[in-house]
Amino acid sequence: MKLFSFKRILYSLVVSLLLIALFGCTDSSSGRKPTPTAEKTVEMNPVRKLWVEQKPVSIVISEETGEEAKLTRNFYFILDGSGSMNEPTNADCGGDRQFSDKLQGAKWAVKKFLENVPEDVDIGLYVFDNTGKGEVVPLGSGNREAFITAVDEIQAGGGTPLARAISFGTDRLVEKYKKQLGYGEFRLVVVTDGKANQIPEAALYAAKYGIPIYTIGLCVGQDHPLRSYSVSYRAADNFADLSQGLQDTLAELPIFDVTQFEENLQ
Repeated sequence: MKLFSFKRILYSLVVSLLLIALFGCTDSSSGRKPTPTAEKTVEMNPVRKLWVEQKPVSIVISEETGEEAKLTRNFYFILDGSGSMNEPTNADCGGDRQFSDKLQGAKWAVKKFLENVPEDVDIGLYVFDNTGKGEVVPLGSGNREAFITAVDEIQAGGGTPLARAISFGTDRLVEKYKKQLGYGEFRLVVVTDGKANQIPEAALYAAKYGIPIYTIGLCVGQDHPLRSYSVSYRAADNFADLSQGLQDTLAELPIFDVTQFEENLQ
């Protein structure tokens, strides 16, 4: 009997060791297998939470506007003329030294792009540079010469108030949306080489009104905030890339759904 009991004890011990090897040890306090660190619940990023839970703003169009439904496409441009745009071009930014500084290359790219924009597209321009910040060309038609002149007059200097510019441009496009009785296309096109504060809040504001942001980042790092908050973001390390990025904004506008940003807001 003693030998039989000893064999049973030995057998039970071996089985227990095998089970531990196969399934891991248990939490002695609860009798359950410890939860791996990777499986712990992670609180949602506050910015991502805003995107996921936000509700689109209902744009009210008055029946007494006196306007008519139009399918006009509208591009509102924000051009960065901050102090960093005065930096000379080099092998890392600008490629060949065709242009003396980043601003001159950006001016060339924007004007080249404008040559290919159909005449039936309404355009507007907001600039921040050494002379200040604000709208220099109101959103509308028949203003190509004024647009080119305004681009030529940009003088690099000052900070990068991108958030304010995005909010302002959104308001102008929403006004146009109302005038066209909700028809047409509306795009905010941003050309910048620098970072700025409050970009998530400004982009969220644009998204609530259904205004898509197209950004061309000129010689900026991988962590630029507009990478996560633009419907389209294109990195440009030279002015040919910048020009191509602008050309791509003429492509058909995809269906805009703010939930598509969820993947970027980790």
